[in-house]
Amino acid sequence: MKQIQFKFMLLAFIALTITGVQCTKLDSKVYSQIVNENFWQTPEQISAGKAPAYSILQSFGGNSGVFWENEIGSDEMITPTRGGDWGDGGFWANIWYHSEDKNSGMTDWAWGNLYDGIGKCNYIIYTLQHLDPAPATLKSDVAEMRALRSYYYYIAMDLFGNIPYVTNFKQDPATVATTPRAQVYDSLVTDLQAVIPDLSEEVNAKTYGKFNKYVAHFILAKLYLNAEIYSGTPRWQECINECNAVSAGGYSLMSNYYDNFRDQVQEASTENILVAPLKANVLPAGGGNYINVSSIQFNNARLTFNQNGMGNNGMSTTRPFYQFYDTTSDYSTRVVDGNTNVYRTFHDQRTGQFLIGQQYVKGITYPPHRDILYSSSNKAPAGLASSDPTAIEIHDDQSQLPLAYYDDMVLFSDPAPSFRMAGLRNIKYWPEPGGNVGDNISNDAVLFRYADILLMKAECEVRLAQDLGDALDNVNEVRRRAYSGSHDFDFVSGELTLDNIYAERARELAWEMVRRQDMIRFGHFMESRIFPEKPADAGDKHTYILPIPVRVIQNNPNIQQNPGYN
Repeated sequence: MKQIQFKFMLLAFIALTITGVQCTKLDSKVYSQIVNENFWQTPEQISAGKAPAYSILQSFGGNSGVFWENEIGSDEMITPTRGGDWGDGGFWANIWYHSEDKNSGMTDWAWGNLYDGIGKCNYIIYTLQHLDPAPATLKSDVAEMRALRSYYYYIAMDLFGNIPYVTNFKQDPATVATTPRAQVYDSLVTDLQAVIPDLSEEVNAKTYGKFNKYVAHFILAKLYLNAEIYSGTPRWQECINECNAVSAGGYSLMSNYYDNFRDQVQEASTENILVAPLKANVLPAGGGNYINVSSIQFNNARLTFNQNGMGNNGMSTTRPFYQFYDTTSDYSTRVVDGNTNVYRTFHDQRTGQFLIGQQYVKGITYPPHRDILYSSSNKAPAGLASSDPTAIEIHDDQSQLPLAYYDDMVLFSDPAPSFRMAGLRNIKYWPEPGGNVGDNISNDAVLFRYADILLMKAECEVRLAQDLGDALDNVNEVRRRAYSGSHDFDFVSGELTLDNIYAERARELAWEMVRRQDMIRFGHFMESRIFPEKPADAGDKHTYILPIPVRVIQNNPNIQQNPGYN
């Protein structure tokens, strides 16, 4: 089946990544670069020369160890074993159970992603600094690459804690050693503060997908937001200051939540601050956006969304996370071609990103929270092949059971045919209909959004017990957009609690690589999340950071393993 083929390809890619990345050799060659007198001379050549440093961001659209570690390591995503599908020797289960060790292929993949990006940044910075004559844009070009490198290091520090921190392309690999997390944190703050004056203030098509001043301020806001985890000292006011600096860029919420994630309109978003531009089956990091393709089932992709590529029937969301969402809805009944159809519209736009219940041929239109085909009097006759285009009710292509997703998952692995429908599927990145997209779509991966700025600032103000009126306004601005402009669902002052902000972040930022970090910061990471066999971590916090891959330490004994993983 196609979903199995996808996983074999995935594991093969991981193996190649592990084999090919010498994780302590941070001056790895970038063969796409041409260093001679005929290159790096024009603005176009310099832009092309910087491009490889951005290529790793493309994999953050659901095709990297970085993405999966952040998502499956939290409570918002699970990749259960469905019969013979998605077992892969415990590959996905170990992330969910926080039981990865130093031999984990996924941690190797994530490490390789990040240090590939870091190595390219160091190479390009070195090249730029040694151009003769120096280009007029040298300071801004170097600042851009330093900010991008800081982003990769920020994620590496967040996931792995104590890491090698190297900024000199020519540093002898034998001298590379582990740098304590708090020291990496301090270095990143210093480096970002140093480059901000030289970064562009433009917010337009020219800077779309690039690091400008506001992206750097956003990274600083994230560093300060989690400073107590990283360094032992909270920096709530500093986070507020950086949020204000980002707001000075003129960003605003889109009226339609889903327009931030839809291929056809993303570049017009006033809310997206940093994206990774993607194009299905084109870009070198493996193609386009895999996030919802990895989630929805094959017939769902083909019959509901007219997608010719595969649906991999994998990544899902379960009841404990879905319970954060407001599922209250309005229902309407219409007679269509003699069939009595009931349509559902969620009050909260964001709830529509998760598919639940019976799926129908063309049962969902854009935006996906509105006019969802909820039930129909036209049922597919028993035994009718699910590929029959006359069937309104879609069946699973393997079990021939009705394709009805459910949120009550009580086992991680289950061979029962009905388990193929376990877990809610995500279509936040709207799958544009038509086209032979293979196993990916062209929606750009959203990395930073203005909604997160509003929620970060509100959280810090609540933690400091200051400017609570501003905090309430910021949270309600996010909620009001979610409820299509209605004030009826605004929080009142007594509801402005850290627990409610934590829940609001779950609703607003699902599957955007922030949940694992949020769970740690709010003190929920060690909780048992669904299954009886998944115990709480019993006070052992070593899984707050991932193990350093064994290959890294074998290549360089100066790099020390994180506590709890020896």
